[in-house]
Amino acid sequence: MTRSSPARLARRRGRPKGSITPIERDPQRFAIAAWWAFHGMGFGPFDAARRALLATNGGPISMEDVEGVLIMASAKIPLPQPFDPLDPDKGLRRLSAKAKRAKPSEWLIISSGLVQALITFIATNNMTGIATACDGLMKLGWGPTIMGLAQRIEAALGSNLPPADLAKLSPAVRRLLAGLRQEPLKKK
Repeated sequence: MTRSSPARLARRRGRPKGSITPIERDPQRFAIAAWWAFHGMGFGPFDAARRALLATNGGPISMEDVEGVLIMASAKIPLPQPFDPLDPDKGLRRLSAKAKRAKPSEWLIISSGLVQALITFIATNNMTGIATACDGLMKLGWGPTIMGLAQRIEAALGSNLPPADLAKLSPAVRRLLAGLRQEPLKKK
C-alpha cells in the first residue's frame, strides 16, 4: 500500500474550517445587504436581487428605472460570469442563494436595517432620517456604493430631459429665444 502525499491529504479534507470568509470581506457584501433589506420589505427573492443589483452594481440607469425604482426595477444589469444566454436569471438566482446562505453578522444586520430605513425616509421625505441613515451606512463602508448610485442616477436624470414645449411659453419668452437663436455668439 502506498502512502498519500500531504497535498493530496489536504485536498481530501476540504477547506479548513477557519478559512470561511466573513461577510465584511465578501465582494458582494453590499448586494447581499441590499437583498436582505429588500427581501425584509416584502419583495420576493428575484425582485429583491434585481433591486439589489440595480442599487449596488455599476452600469447605466434609465429614466424608467429612476421613476419606478420603488415599484419596479427593470435595468439591464451585467450578470456574474459565466453568463448563460439560455438562463438570463442565473445572476439573480445566484445572488438570492448567496444572500439566503449568509450568516447574520452584525455588519449585515445593521447594513440591511439602515438600507430599509433610508428607503423609508426617502419615501416619506424625512431629511433628518435620510442624513442619519446615510451617516450610518458611510461608517459601515457604503460610501463608494452610495456615491456611485448617486452619480448614475444624476447621469440618468441629466440625459433624459424632455425637449422644451415652446407653445407653453409666453410670447415675450418666445421672442427672446428666437432672437438668441438668430444671433451668433460674439467672440471677445
